[in-house]
Amino acid sequence: MTKKILEFSGMEPGRFRVEWISASEGNKFAEVVTEFTEQIKNLGPQTKFKIVK
Repeated sequence: MTKKILEFSGMEPGRFRVEWISASEGNKFAEVVTEFTEQIKNLGPQTKFKIVK
């Protein structure tokens, strides 16, 4: 549901990710964060969803 709301508001779907990782899964956490960081870098700057300060 959250992903659909973000898409509706203009946010690209590739910029949102939910993972269930146990506190004992440090290696998995590191892998997921590294992979997601690369995915975001490949997408480039967010152009559709503007954050108002």
